[in-house]
Amino acid sequence: MPQVMVSKLRAIGVISDRGMQVGKLQDILFNEKDGKVQSIVVRPISKETLGNIPRDSSGNALIPFSAVMSIRDFIVINERVLAIQQLKTQPKLGIL
Repeated sequence: MPQVMVSKLRAIGVISDRGMQVGKLQDILFNEKDGKVQSIVVRPISKETLGNIPRDSSGNALIPFSAVMSIRDFIVINERVLAIQQLKTQPKLGIL
C-alpha cells in the first residue's frame, strides 16, 4: 500500500474531480477513539467555494474524508459526495 507523510500534504492543492480548484489543505481531523480520518480542513479559494459545507471558526471548510478520491500532486475530491453533504446540512423545510 502506498504511503504519504502528512508533512508532505501541508498546503497541498485541493481540486474537484471535474477540475475545479477548491483550495489548500490546512489540517486533517481524526477520530480520537478509532484513529480514522474524519475530514480534511481546507482553506477555500473564495467564500463562495464549497457553499454550505460546514466550516470551522476560521472559515475553513470541513470536507468529509469520504469525498477524497485520491492524494498525489493534489487532493482530488468527489463533487457528488460534496453535493450530498451540502443537502444534508441545509435546513429542512416543513411540508404543509
